[in-house]
Amino acid sequence: MNRRGMTILELVVAGALLGTLLVVCLKMIGAVADWRRESDRRQLALFEAANLMERVADRPWDELTPEAVAAVRLPDNIRERLPGAELKIEVSDSPPERKPPSKRIAVSIRWRDRAGRMLPPVSIATWRFLGGRGTDL
Repeated sequence: MNRRGMTILELVVAGALLGTLLVVCLKMIGAVADWRRESDRRQLALFEAANLMERVADRPWDELTPEAVAAVRLPDNIRERLPGAELKIEVSDSPPERKPPSKRIAVSIRWRDRAGRMLPPVSIATWRFLGGRGTDL
């Protein structure tokens, strides 16, 4: 028996395998796109946290209080790109016996994923010290 070509059954099996591979590839491409989007958002949040940290830490020593930084808000363009974004800035004084006096500044930003769940925050912290004669170091 000399056959030239493929039977219908072979074509159906090959088509089913190709369709299965296509579905798997499309799902993987979608997952990679989601991971990339979240990575871009995490990087954006980190850059914005660093910008806010720089602005807050640059304030005069007497204006560096929890009450004063409570008025700091995320810019509108960041809130648009980070759904449900929440900003938290903490300023805490060192114990009075600690010399030189210092303040710890912590900035964290968190937001929601596509499913509406809050993601772990991006956080950075720094210390600001006051010089011995009442000047910043």
